[in-house]
Amino acid sequence: MSVESTSAEGALEQGRVSCARGAWPKAFELLQRADDAAPLDPGDLELLARAAYMLGRDDDYVRALERAHYGHLDAGNAPRAARCTWWIGLNLLMLGERAPALGWWARGDRLLDREQSDCVDRGYLLLAHMLQCFAESDFQRAHDAAAEAIEIGERFADRDLVAMGVMDQGHALLELGRTQDGLRLMDESMVAVTSGELSPIVAGILYCNTISVCRDAHELRRAREWTTALTAWCE
Repeated sequence: MSVESTSAEGALEQGRVSCARGAWPKAFELLQRADDAAPLDPGDLELLARAAYMLGRDDDYVRALERAHYGHLDAGNAPRAARCTWWIGLNLLMLGERAPALGWWARGDRLLDREQSDCVDRGYLLLAHMLQCFAESDFQRAHDAAAEAIEIGERFADRDLVAMGVMDQGHALLELGRTQDGLRLMDESMVAVTSGELSPIVAGILYCNTISVCRDAHELRRAREWTTALTAWCE
């Protein structure tokens, strides 16, 4: 085995370990080095994307996810490819690029419709539909889509999906005027965050969304408490 190959393999393995430990700068550097030596497989590209996201490197994040998407397609793994479309679309939506986001989500829907299999990835695309319902102020449909996503997440033991669904269902209830029920669900979703059982990207999203919703609902005490918790988590 050549020295170059050994070095690349070592960087890849250390990059995986650094990602698991949340050492994002080191993880990104090592995984990028491994990718420069030999293109990463789709799973490792998702790790590279995660490290890029946690460092605020939006362009690197999307590029890695797009490559992971096509890599999963080439490997015949349509559900994982569809999952990538959810994250790409969500990032684009947060950047204000609604039309491209909808395009990626439409691609994910088409892949899953063609696959016709029961999989957890359908729950993530349901969250995409739920966000479209929010944009159209159809809060009952948003609530129902979130509830269906929660059911899928629970069935497949996907804590990230369940937590996001619970938060969004709570938000929908707030918009429907059921304030106490909505706040109760949002507090429940944050229990998963503070107990450390969620992936770092989802934890960050839930912190920010919960603070934003509490602010809009004039729940300033909750907003302050979750802001304090977010500050500690970031540190």
